[in-house]
Formats: sequence, structure tokens, C-alpha cells
Amino acid sequence: MQLYVYYRVATENVDTALIAFRKARVEAPIELLQRPEPDADGHWTWMEIYPEGWGHREPQVAGAMAQWLASERKVERFEMLG
Repeated sequence: MQLYVYYRVATENVDTALIAFRKARVEAPIELLQRPEPDADGHWTWMEIYPEGWGHREPQVAGAMAQWLASERKVERFEMLG
């Protein structure tokens, strides 16, 4: 099962939020994606992708990111079909 987590980060917090993510991720193969442009409020949508077997790291990353969020974290789980 893969875990997908998305949320928004205000433009003024992007640099510090990215540093916080990298420190919390450490060596885990968690990807971080960003939409190509901010929304109307100037917030960037980010998505963390946790490969199978790494979902246990989500609470650690969530704690590190909490102060930088402009929206709640939305967690979705998907499993491979074929």
C-alpha cells in the first residue's frame, strides 16, 4: 500500500518547510511533489508519496511539517491492482 499526503504551504514558508521536510525524511525514499503554480491565495500544494513499507514514517514527517502548513494534511491510501 502506498500513502499519499497533500497539503498547502504559504509562499513565505516554502524554504523553511522544505528544510523541515528534508530533515524529517532523513534517508527514507519519500518523494515530495509540488503543483506547478500556487493557488489564488498564494499557497503551494505539496504532495508526499510514501512507497510501500514506509507509511510508518508519516507521523514523524507530519510533526515536523505542522507549523508550516496553510491547510490540513489529507492522507490517502492506495494499493496496487496489477
